[in-house]
Amino acid sequence: MYFEKRTPIFTSLGFRADALPQLKQFVDMLWDANTELNLISRKMSFEELIDNHVIDCLLALSHFPQNIKRVADFGSGGGLPSIIYALQFPDVQFQLYEKSNLKQQYLRHCKKIAPNIEIHGLIPNDFDGVDLVTSRAFKPIDVTLDLSRKYANSGGKYFLLKGRQEKIDEEISLSKKQFKNINFQIIPLKSPVLDVERHLVII
Repeated sequence: MYFEKRTPIFTSLGFRADALPQLKQFVDMLWDANTELNLISRKMSFEELIDNHVIDCLLALSHFPQNIKRVADFGSGGGLPSIIYALQFPDVQFQLYEKSNLKQQYLRHCKKIAPNIEIHGLIPNDFDGVDLVTSRAFKPIDVTLDLSRKYANSGGKYFLLKGRQEKIDEEISLSKKQFKNINFQIIPLKSPVLDVERHLVII
């Protein structure tokens, strides 16, 4: 099985071995639900799901901040990276924000393997007790900050999985026009299986 073939990579990237059964359940649920919900490209193979999405989410795992109690994930969609991170950090509460009702229903099914998640619709203007905002393949950085402007201006922390450096530079340039006191850190991420450009943006 391809999942089992890739488990040494999962653990080498920091995913905890005792949560591998739940990760396998999640991947199977995502694969099955995708036929109806288009959570990832329907043209994608199961092998590509593992390499392009699951491993992709794990690349930044070693940089995840410590002493985090509550995370808000924007545009949770298929649960990448929110469900994977919820499995990795069972003591952290994850607030998943997804505007699609159908995708919300799918994410609620994921509670059976990740009980530390809560599903919400629209992103609120304010967050109560959120320590970190995460997202992957969501809006541009300036839009993400604007959607959570009060949080951003109060020193909120962001953990954003992004792609090309050129695009990131453009988004940060736009962000700095609105948010002048925010610092950005860009960390290159190297996939062990694909020749792709990936970065983590920490704010």
